[in-house]
Amino acid sequence: MKINKSNTKIILYIGLLLSFTISNISAKESYMTASVAMVGMSMDYREYNKAGAILDSEESPYTDITGAEMSFGYVFDKDISAYSYIKLNLLLLSGETKYVGSYLGSGQPYGSVVSKTQNTILDTDVSFVHTNILKNNFEFSYGFGLGYREWERALSASQIEVYKWYYLKPIVGVSVMVSDRVKVGANIEYQHGFDTIMTSSNPKLDFTLGGANIWELSVPISYVYNKNMDIFFEATFSKQTIIESNVNSGYYEPDSTAYNNYLKFGVAFKF
Repeated sequence: MKINKSNTKIILYIGLLLSFTISNISAKESYMTASVAMVGMSMDYREYNKAGAILDSEESPYTDITGAEMSFGYVFDKDISAYSYIKLNLLLLSGETKYVGSYLGSGQPYGSVVSKTQNTILDTDVSFVHTNILKNNFEFSYGFGLGYREWERALSASQIEVYKWYYLKPIVGVSVMVSDRVKVGANIEYQHGFDTIMTSSNPKLDFTLGGANIWELSVPISYVYNKNMDIFFEATFSKQTIIESNVNSGYYEPDSTAYNNYLKFGVAFKF
């Protein structure tokens, strides 16, 4: 997949600039964080025609699309009642899905073609979150983020589709220390896509999508191994909705929904 380097640089620069600015004005406790996790993703993707009938689908279990997630963060203004952080996140995944559909323009019904699709997913974002520490080890968090997502869908060597967009996202979450070492949380975010584009290699066309939005619920569980390292597991459930595109040369990208779920296992460090 051809990653647009200028897109990721913009997000990196924003994160670094905010981190540098805050580090110079914050007088309370602060520290850096970093994490890395192994990730498995399951996919249930379906496209629909204008009448609402299914055109094609992509499915995979958690073991067929895998990769890694890395993050770097800066925690600041930390005291007994609150703290804030800025985090830069990068997710890279690749693998196969089972395609069920038909040949483009053949007029054949759904299911006339069964094959494998190669997928590559890039998702990077920078987010700011403020957390209030309440009674009984309970925390309430809220914030916002800016990100970029790109999904390369190679149905064959000659037919490659790339979906890409920027997104803004509000974030809310809660967490609680259930013991001296174990924290359990739940976070909800809504990713609203803009500059939504799909490019096709065959036919060689570009489409402007009517919209691309994702609802996401994550449930993280972390274990404090020592003062500098946590071990964590996270289950994430998401629903992606793409609205049909404009018509270009008689072709268009149809409505679709995707239920993409992730399992993550990793380690986090603070220093």
